[in-house]
Amino acid sequence: MGKIKLNRITMTKLLFSLKGLESRTPLQIITDCVQPVHIEDIPEFILKFERKKNKKEYGLSTNEIVALGNLCELTSFKSTSIQNWIKRDVKELIGSPELGKKYSVEQAALLLIVRDLKAVFDFETICRLLMKVFNTLSDRSDDLINPLRFYQIYAITLENLGNIMIEPSCQDPLEEKIEKEIYSLLQEEMNLQHIEVKEITHILVITVLSVLSSHIQLRTIQYAEKAFTT
Repeated sequence: MGKIKLNRITMTKLLFSLKGLESRTPLQIITDCVQPVHIEDIPEFILKFERKKNKKEYGLSTNEIVALGNLCELTSFKSTSIQNWIKRDVKELIGSPELGKKYSVEQAALLLIVRDLKAVFDFETICRLLMKVFNTLSDRSDDLINPLRFYQIYAITLENLGNIMIEPSCQDPLEEKIEKEIYSLLQEEMNLQHIEVKEITHILVITVLSVLSSHIQLRTIQYAEKAFTT
């Protein structure tokens, strides 16, 4: 597993950069956020993008999606696993490569979202949840929300919830705090109807809680390991 670990806010910027929608290149984003950075820790496709004269959207191979995912904290990909996901487990959700033989940044974002939900759910449930938001395959125009924006919203929500204590209060439970945060962010999506906002909010809350469960699981493992080293 690589030494570079980006939070989801930084990963969002990286995705937008690969899409050609960021002023900074992926390499600039990494070097701005991670110090020190050693060249051997930078995935080759990031360096390849840096050498491109035309910084339009970069199509990703499965191996490059694996390398991309492994830059993100609490995310671990294996090439064989991703190939199985694409060909079998979430085939209906991801669809065929959208950029020739390469996958689009949106498809890579969907795989990152699937990985975050995999902490809690099986593939059947994940597909059922996400296909409420992302509709016809190979046609992003009928999605309720773009996968990149979906990822960005829960990345921001996780960042903003960092200092919130998990309290057993029935008056203001954690999921309600998350829901309020997401709902406020979705108000920027002017094209959404009220019922669509409710649907997207519901799936986003589930995704945020799934990521939080990964954090708690990791901290539990780390804490338990101390018992064997002290």
